[in-house]
Amino acid sequence: MALSPELLAKAMWSLAIDKVSAEVIGVFEAAGIDVLLVKGPVIAAWLYPHDVRHYGDGDLLVSPADWDRSVAVLEDLGFRDFLAALGHPRMESQAGTGFIRGAESIDLHSTLPGLRADPQEVWRSLWSTAQTQQVGGRTVRVPDRPGVLMHIALHAGHHVEGKPIEDLTRALATATDDEWRAAATLAARLDGLEAFASGLRLLPAAAPIADRLNLATAWSLKHELRGARVPLAEGLGELLSAPWPAKARIAARELFPTAAFMRWAMPLARRGKLGLALSYPRRWLWLASRLPAAATTLYRVRRRAPPR
Repeated sequence: MALSPELLAKAMWSLAIDKVSAEVIGVFEAAGIDVLLVKGPVIAAWLYPHDVRHYGDGDLLVSPADWDRSVAVLEDLGFRDFLAALGHPRMESQAGTGFIRGAESIDLHSTLPGLRADPQEVWRSLWSTAQTQQVGGRTVRVPDRPGVLMHIALHAGHHVEGKPIEDLTRALATATDDEWRAAATLAARLDGLEAFASGLRLLPAAAPIADRLNLATAWSLKHELRGARVPLAEGLGELLSAPWPAKARIAARELFPTAAFMRWAMPLARRGKLGLALSYPRRWLWLASRLPAAATTLYRVRRRAPPR
């Protein structure tokens, strides 16, 4: 297959990321840290055998017990956590914290977004069935097929657009019913069936699979609001469903984010102290302008909830 210059550049960058991932995995293993490589080259090898799946970082899953040691290894290798200073909800977590070293990026995980089981249980389940794959000139451990398929659906539900949707589209055209059933069983065991089902519901082509897996009642407000792709709707749902002591904290962190977050999110905030001060009223106007559509979406999504 002849590649356009753009696709060739993306393919070369993905190979460079594979080398970085292999380097980091080698140091982790030398330090006695077990690690799984997820997404990127794992999905590419299965669903993009004659095509290019571009990815901009390496995704590594480690045991929660090894989290602090893993962070220390990354820092020793020259990586830094570039989200920590933002101090804003959902910007970082053990479900995915980004580390950068120049133009190179590693996402460190000890669970997967959408899974509510204890992260240690998530780790044990995926590690116990892991397989091997050659990546970046190194033999690495990767999730088995049900684990990859579960992650594809969870990832689609988490991002609701772009490359994760293309991954899901290809998985629907490739995976067997037995593989989908095994992935759904794994998601249920790890308390993530609602997120798994929400990811599938993003594509009409997934409806027959969802029906055969009896996923009609696998539903959560949070994930359906995310799938609606209406700004502020998910945050409004979180605010209204939180207990009263938490409501004030949620509102405060949205109305008064940290200065670091504001500088990251709004160019105006990078223009000195005055720009930072003026960026807050602009954020409040942004929130107010989107509140009606978010409230309408919340109402409509709640009405679609299946009977319990």
